[in-house]
Amino acid sequence: MDLNLRKALKSAIVSLSDSSKIIDGIQFDENDGSGTITYRQDAVWIDPKAPGFVQGSTAITDEELVRAYLLVRLVSEHGYAASSEVLEIERVYKAVGRPGKGGRIDLLVRKKEKSRTLGGAFLFIECKAPNKFDSDFPLIDGQLFRLSRQEIPRPKHLVYFTTELKNLYLRDRTILIDTDTFSDFEAWDKAGQPSVDQIPSNYGKASKRRYANVETDTEKLRALDRAAGPELFNRLQNEIHDVIWGGGGTNNNEVFVYITKLILCKIFDEKETEPGKQYRFQRFGDASIPENPDRLLARLNVFYREAEDAYLALPVPTQGPAFDPARISPEKIAYVVGKLEGISLIENVHPGDLLGEFFEQIVSQDFTQTKGQFFTPSKIVRFMLHLSRSVDQARDIMLHKKDHLGRPRLPYVIDPACGSGTFLIEYMKLVKSELGQTAVAASLPRRLREAHQGWFQGLAANAWARDYLFGIENNYDLGIAAKVNMVLHGDGSMNTWIASGLLPFNDYWIEGRHNILGSSQPDNAKHPYRAQRNEQFDFIISNPPFSIRMSKDEKAKVEQAFAGSVSFSENLFIERWYQLLREEGSLCCILPEAVLDTSTNEAIRLFLLQNFRLEAIISLPYDAFRPFTSTKTCILLASKRTAAEVAAWSHQWGRSSSKKATSARIREVLMGLGWHEDRVFMAEPQEIGYKRRKNLSDLKVTNELYQEDEIGGVRIGGPGAPQTVLDYYLAGRDVTASANLGFWTTLGAVASREGLRLDPKYRWLWDFRQGLAHGRATKAVELKTVIDLVDLVKFKKGELDVERRVIDLEHVESLQALLQTEIPVLDALGSDKVSFAGCELAFSKLEPYLGKVIIEPPEDALGSTEWVGMRRKSDVPLVVLGYLLMLPGLLEAYRRLQSGKRHARLDPKELLCLRVEMPEASRWPILAGEVNRRRNEILEMRQREVEVRQVIDRLFTG
Repeated sequence: MDLNLRKALKSAIVSLSDSSKIIDGIQFDENDGSGTITYRQDAVWIDPKAPGFVQGSTAITDEELVRAYLLVRLVSEHGYAASSEVLEIERVYKAVGRPGKGGRIDLLVRKKEKSRTLGGAFLFIECKAPNKFDSDFPLIDGQLFRLSRQEIPRPKHLVYFTTELKNLYLRDRTILIDTDTFSDFEAWDKAGQPSVDQIPSNYGKASKRRYANVETDTEKLRALDRAAGPELFNRLQNEIHDVIWGGGGTNNNEVFVYITKLILCKIFDEKETEPGKQYRFQRFGDASIPENPDRLLARLNVFYREAEDAYLALPVPTQGPAFDPARISPEKIAYVVGKLEGISLIENVHPGDLLGEFFEQIVSQDFTQTKGQFFTPSKIVRFMLHLSRSVDQARDIMLHKKDHLGRPRLPYVIDPACGSGTFLIEYMKLVKSELGQTAVAASLPRRLREAHQGWFQGLAANAWARDYLFGIENNYDLGIAAKVNMVLHGDGSMNTWIASGLLPFNDYWIEGRHNILGSSQPDNAKHPYRAQRNEQFDFIISNPPFSIRMSKDEKAKVEQAFAGSVSFSENLFIERWYQLLREEGSLCCILPEAVLDTSTNEAIRLFLLQNFRLEAIISLPYDAFRPFTSTKTCILLASKRTAAEVAAWSHQWGRSSSKKATSARIREVLMGLGWHEDRVFMAEPQEIGYKRRKNLSDLKVTNELYQEDEIGGVRIGGPGAPQTVLDYYLAGRDVTASANLGFWTTLGAVASREGLRLDPKYRWLWDFRQGLAHGRATKAVELKTVIDLVDLVKFKKGELDVERRVIDLEHVESLQALLQTEIPVLDALGSDKVSFAGCELAFSKLEPYLGKVIIEPPEDALGSTEWVGMRRKSDVPLVVLGYLLMLPGLLEAYRRLQSGKRHARLDPKELLCLRVEMPEASRWPILAGEVNRRRNEILEMRQREVEVRQVIDRLFTG
């Protein structure tokens, strides 16, 4: 119930000159909007079977007031007779499968004929409460098209109607369909759902007001809707996708491109049309002859060329038609135009960024995510912007930094793998909301206040972003989307390059463009880094593509710009971030966690340690980017060290006692520089506010990243103790360490173990648990005191001298130390294997958290090379030791030890460093007997299960 709407409708009804001809009375409670409406029964025919009416009276609802308002206007404005022979409500028909109220129509206008008691129907009208107009739209087929067939002759016009309260005045929303032109829903839908919005007066011709650049509606012109709500945008997003993609022939990326181009045309039209002039982005024609879709498509192809030339700053114009009728039907394009023509895409009075979210949903739904291009969910983007204190940095630079001409400036920000521009857009919105306020301007000195006005005030409230935000995107379609997204948010698109983000900087030089990206620092033989350096940017925020493969030509081009190996794209992006940032500039970016934990990436970790101050590492759950990828990722927050600091590292490194990159040498260097006490924040949240589902909306779950406000935004602080990762980070060291929500470690601790691992799961195990996996720390011993590793003999793939049983990982049950009853016997090996000879236990180093252990593996059997052989160092029973290795605490420790992107493994030598509380030796026989007894119970239950299953089979054999 909308009380303000009810009051406005009630006032409008009683103020209309002919309201007394229709309404006998309105009883209305101004406090709660309840009451009744009584219709004059000589003016309005009410079906006797209509529920809810007593002698012409019915209870007030939003929909009832909308109907009463339209009824009175049909008489007072449109010239229809106030007669029960003309006006009908709630006529009951045979049901046609409609949900809700069954076979009834809200309002019917008949032709008055002398020769018949009832004339033929002219207007067949379904009224809706404003909040139902969009959600009930799919019911048009049943409520109008199908139901109206029961009227003979068929009504001339079908009308779907509501009126909304917009900016304190009532504004109609009308869809009017000519049944002579479109006899059924399918024909109307195929034609692009054309409609008009002017109800005909006195049985005349329906007309359509043209959308124009006007503030309010006039008799012939209609203003754009600047107050469309989220429900409308959600419906449009789904309908537009379904219509353009429906029927096949168009792949998802083509859908995405066509919608993006249409949105650019719409934005261009709104920005370029003069006041009082009609917009060009609309479907012309009238009720009976809508504009031909082929003609509309031709107009749009010309229109898009103008928009592209004016807004996208492409070095080479798009080749061929923007909308190719051979690839997409003109009717589908006409449909989308009809859906978007009446809505403003550059203005909206609702809070938040409905238009941006609408665009982002189209991007994420319609672009096939491949080659490591996985869009970053908004919750992660918001978290990263607050984790990096991006607004504080922007404020500091605004107050204290100057450009090369001595003028005030804002941060130069770049995303060198920007996708559709999500990070840049979210940064733009956050900075505008925090720094663009008039209260901020009032506190500034005169010169800075003048700059502030140019950056944030007036129609171009994001004008600042045209100079300070930069993006690079290698995928052409996403690059176009990023440019359109920037235009949509008022930034322009001049600083968005469609190119690889890893090219030599002079490849970004374009005459007439803002060229800080296309420049590099002069060569300096004394600088410790020997490749190109741009060093123009204050902040980088990005989610680069993972593990992309480059062609031979691409690789040759990229090699020119880098000092290190070009094998891994994520490592290249780390080096590119170094090249782009000014000294002490910062980055907040997403990386695969394998960069932080695998031995193959140790060199890039050393590069990070030398060249960046590591500030925070947040490990995200596997669900973060599902269903598109299950790669475990992390957020890295760091700032670039000064050249003096990097040179000091190089000097200290050169004079260290060791010449190998061991942990001892790294510790020695860190101590010599005084960096060993530098703190790094780490966390591994388990839930991050959403669970993604392919082609379905996200499921909402607990958000351990940050506290959310009423509209899903970030709330800083709040009552009580810190509750989220962001709370812990901002609180500093004054909170109890938490593996999930946050803890602080030091660079000295990072270098305390070989491998220089930076992943939070690993650091928690060693820096806070000191390797304790089970039991009390005071009683714990390292596993190496009770277990030795056994070097298992390898068997190369190929023919075997004798047949052997081969026990692969799938033949062993997790957490049970039980072999399957049927183990394959092979005379040839398809891959290398190992022999179990000489070991008493076998442990799987692949996905070790599954707890796969073999107790006394057969010595004549072979197994996967993932098996690790073990022997006891004492008389502890094998069954006790085997089940100890499968305890929950050990499984969690294995997870923290493992590394790798796709097939996570642990280092067996590190497994032996885990500390456990061993049972007292006096308890070993009792414990072994009890474990064996329980194990036999499991086997007996399983045998019983087999026997019962066989009984079921025999039921079918008589």
